[in-house]
Amino acid sequence: MRTLDPLVKLAIGFLYIGFATFSEQAPELAVLVVMLTTILIGAEAMPLRTFALGLAPFLFFAVTSSWIYAVAPSNVYGWTGWQVALAVGLRTVAVGLVSMLFAYSTEPADLGRALVHRLHFPRRFVHGALAAIQFLPALAEEARMARLIARASVPAGNAMRRAMAGLNPGLGITLLAGAIRRAGTAALAMEMRGLSATTRTSTWRVPHVARRDIVFTLGAIAALAAIWWVA
Repeated sequence: MRTLDPLVKLAIGFLYIGFATFSEQAPELAVLVVMLTTILIGAEAMPLRTFALGLAPFLFFAVTSSWIYAVAPSNVYGWTGWQVALAVGLRTVAVGLVSMLFAYSTEPADLGRALVHRLHFPRRFVHGALAAIQFLPALAEEARMARLIARASVPAGNAMRRAMAGLNPGLGITLLAGAIRRAGTAALAMEMRGLSATTRTSTWRVPHVARRDIVFTLGAIAALAAIWWVA
């Protein structure tokens, strides 16, 4: 899916999120979850650790948002509380898997170029968001290094203090300073590339719809129709 047009994948992603949002049948949502998991782990070869870390927030939200329905004593449209809770939890996980699949298989720079040059989104907004996304790994590495330095100053044998080392306001100040430094560099680089120009600019490698995108769209719609028909 990495070679597909990002705007086509975005449209299909919204279609699947809409299906998961309005579906009221737990079997449909369960089949959708299994299909998306198979694509992520099997076809896209996402590492299991990355898959688990990415899905963890959605699982947490699924549990915290569905338990109230599980303990509800009354029926809703003939459903028991546990049936409603299962549907809400599966819906949350399905939406999370769609988001993970799109993010994992899409290059942010390709999406940014498509949004600017094909949908005519504001360049400042798109490239600013793209720069922020690209800075996240560097901020995570800075946080890891700061915590390692803080742990080195903790005496051996104090496991609790070593685990909590670096988790203080000083870490936030360090990350803020790094973010400000990178933001200035990114602003200068974007100005040098003509981001503030009032006339229309050209670029390279703008994604376009190809035959494989049409095949993918038809296959994705057919799979969704099959889930709705069978489940």
